[in-house]
Amino acid sequence: MVIDKQAFIEQVQALYRRNPGATANIAYHKLEGLLQQSVTYQVDAGDTQGLYALRQNQLVFYWSNQTERFLVPPEQLARLSFLVLHGDYYHLVADVFPNLAAKENYPLFYDFAFQQSLPACELCEVTDFDFAAASDYSTAAQIITGTNTGYTVTPERVRSWLDDRAFDPTLWLLVRERQTGQAVGVGISGYYAPMQEADLDWFFVDPAYQGRGIGRMLIAATVARCSPKAHTIRLSGIADGFYQKCGFKRGDKWFIIG
Repeated sequence: MVIDKQAFIEQVQALYRRNPGATANIAYHKLEGLLQQSVTYQVDAGDTQGLYALRQNQLVFYWSNQTERFLVPPEQLARLSFLVLHGDYYHLVADVFPNLAAKENYPLFYDFAFQQSLPACELCEVTDFDFAAASDYSTAAQIITGTNTGYTVTPERVRSWLDDRAFDPTLWLLVRERQTGQAVGVGISGYYAPMQEADLDWFFVDPAYQGRGIGRMLIAATVARCSPKAHTIRLSGIADGFYQKCGFKRGDKWFIIG
């Protein structure tokens, strides 16, 4: 049955607080933004409990207390062209969408017991983002776009992130050359106070300066700023060796199907 959106979100919040890695593959503030745009459903059939949310032809949230049967009705399931599913549920639909590609996804969570060990960098230093300076928005956009990762970002888009519900000015950082002041790295993260969660999001280093420990400087500086207030610090994306060296551990396996 369709359930009131706010009542649905409150249930998701409770699930997330107990086990964020098993509830969503993205930070909570991003998930809630999707839920606000979705039609929300609840299944309550005796011992079987479940929640799911549909945004047009996308399944953006799914949770159930059992893994024997998929709770989305066949008529809704047939219309889907994109799904996000925890690994516990993937086997229930693996054969349903033969024409859709399934990619594994492992969110990363910071290990607060990790002991940072960073190389000293005489060349560069971490500085605060100057929100009053148009040049900092342009610089951030140039670094992100110039890293050949497929992102094309404009200064206007960078400025639009100030309106994000998890905007935290203390987590916007630039790495600059000490002598010239040239920015060679950017780190932009968010903090969502209601869930005490930090979301480490945009970390990019100018290709000419990569391999000098600048990325690890940005991660360490961001963690140092948010760890006193954050219960959870997470990254979304691929669990590669770089982030694991920075103190992050793989979370649960998720599947992106589309």
